[in-house]
Amino acid sequence: MGITNPEIKKLYGLAAGRCSICKINVFDNKVHIGEMAHIIAKNLNGARGKEDLSINRNSYDNLILLCANHHTEVDQNPSYYTVEVLHRIKSEHENEVASLFESPKERENDISFLRLFMRFVPFTQLRYFTERLPFSVDLRLCTVGDMFNAHCIDNPHLYPLNDQNLQTQFQAFIENYYALWSVISGFTIVDGRQQTNFSQADLRGNLHMEKRFLPYEEVTKLNRTIEERHSNFIHAYLMLIDFIRKNYREVDLNSYEP
Repeated sequence: MGITNPEIKKLYGLAAGRCSICKINVFDNKVHIGEMAHIIAKNLNGARGKEDLSINRNSYDNLILLCANHHTEVDQNPSYYTVEVLHRIKSEHENEVASLFESPKERENDISFLRLFMRFVPFTQLRYFTERLPFSVDLRLCTVGDMFNAHCIDNPHLYPLNDQNLQTQFQAFIENYYALWSVISGFTIVDGRQQTNFSQADLRGNLHMEKRFLPYEEVTKLNRTIEERHSNFIHAYLMLIDFIRKNYREVDLNSYEP
């Protein structure tokens, strides 16, 4: 049994006739470039075809609307585009479509929060600010926490965010920021006294690890902790960037005003 008309209508309708990955209109100059891709392939030898499936393989729940290019990419790279990843992509895309019509005010509030945050935080430079860790870090990294706290106080109606997927991504970003900054701004106990982990900012606005006053063992431990937390922060940061670019194109990530 093939894909029925009701299933096709539901798939195209909930996806607004756009590729769930790149968002391109699947009707390009009156040419249909959309493809109903199977999350778990129709055949066992196909992409993800050996995964367990308790429903009809041609049902809406096992389909995702894609453009031809992304259909090819999804099927040629099943190790990355797993069943779970594809269901998440589909859900996020359909939620975004629904939010445009079902809760425009909530979406406007989320966009307002993001625009405010990007205006006062040099967001696109955060990776550059931290690239010399664990040895030094740009003081401007602290604007992330300063501005987040200020926005939560000044605009309590804007946070938490209404879009749960956006909230999850942003919360991971801000939590990993605080985990990293707490070490940079923290201290280590040395011979019963508190020794700051990083110095005050130099003339260029850089903080440097206080290696001179920390035992070798503590420096090694501190390096390991910073490297781990820095890695987690950058991962969450890049995930947030990717999510905003795909789902909130109205937001300019590079709108910082010094």
